[in-house]
Amino acid sequence: MAEYGTLVQIADIIVRFESDLESDISNTSRVFGYHRVDYAGEPDCTVVLKRQVSFHMPKDAVLEWQSQCHGIVGPPSPEKQIGRRRIRITSKIDAFGVASCYVSRSRGEYYYGMMQDQSWICYRPAEHKIDYVIHEPHKRYRRCVANAVGCPISAIPLLLHVITTIHGRFLVHGAAVAVDGKASLFLGKSGSGKSTLSTDMAKHKASFMGDDLVFVYEKDGIPMVGSLLFPAKLHIDNPEEKRNVDVPKEMDTDYCLSAPLEAVYLVLQSGLPTSTVESRSAAELLQQLMDASNGMIMQYDRHQWLATMYDISERIPYFIFHFGDRSTLETSLLKIS
Repeated sequence: MAEYGTLVQIADIIVRFESDLESDISNTSRVFGYHRVDYAGEPDCTVVLKRQVSFHMPKDAVLEWQSQCHGIVGPPSPEKQIGRRRIRITSKIDAFGVASCYVSRSRGEYYYGMMQDQSWICYRPAEHKIDYVIHEPHKRYRRCVANAVGCPISAIPLLLHVITTIHGRFLVHGAAVAVDGKASLFLGKSGSGKSTLSTDMAKHKASFMGDDLVFVYEKDGIPMVGSLLFPAKLHIDNPEEKRNVDVPKEMDTDYCLSAPLEAVYLVLQSGLPTSTVESRSAAELLQQLMDASNGMIMQYDRHQWLATMYDISERIPYFIFHFGDRSTLETSLLKIS
């Protein structure tokens, strides 16, 4: 066991992060602040943060899959001068964070990484441990490495995906709040209003659960939503620019770490004076859930992922949320009769 460690709760699983560097654990505790817990038992999973100048996979490791991963942003695209204007040139491969998985059959290990990052995640099922091997550049370049948890911030969604998918929890691009102890999940494309809707509902006494990435899963046969309480990106001071907002702290709202799922909403901007909801079919919900989560190819247990998505779509009501004037918003819109 490493010298320093901290425990966090993510989607009802207990994860221990540990490292030989106190600064790594201090920063990890800060980033996962709302998820930190006191727990006397054995954690469900241990993540060991390691720093290495280089990392080499076993020679027999072969590519299992390569896919776009929700929450991972690709590297900045280069700019090009055209006349008096500078425009950003973006290719399809740059527009998304591309994650890869390699498997070593001889060792029974899985290696996850990203095209734009030299850090790797190694999952060892036999030991139920994850090594997060952080690329440590040469000493003269270390001062150039800026990060949030002693590792590249872009790697966090992939790390969370790996941790949770092996426990049957599935990362979803969406927002969520809880009203009277029951969760409402908001899906939709980027810019559709998920962050605004979830934070506005939190101002109306709903419990905040996350504005960009959350988890869906089943616990004791009950569909659940797990929170990811990272800062929300909101237009606060400048309508043209978003900034990170600690919603529970800065907006003085409640939050919760998990709650039974009551309903799912696809958020669409309506431009009308009031917001309305429109019931839709289970088949449409299944398609939305599959689109919003990392695809089947990325899942550790693909049959469980598909069964969970299908079960939620059959049991949970699905609506389109026509997002109107924010001043008329009320949590009563989320009440299921």
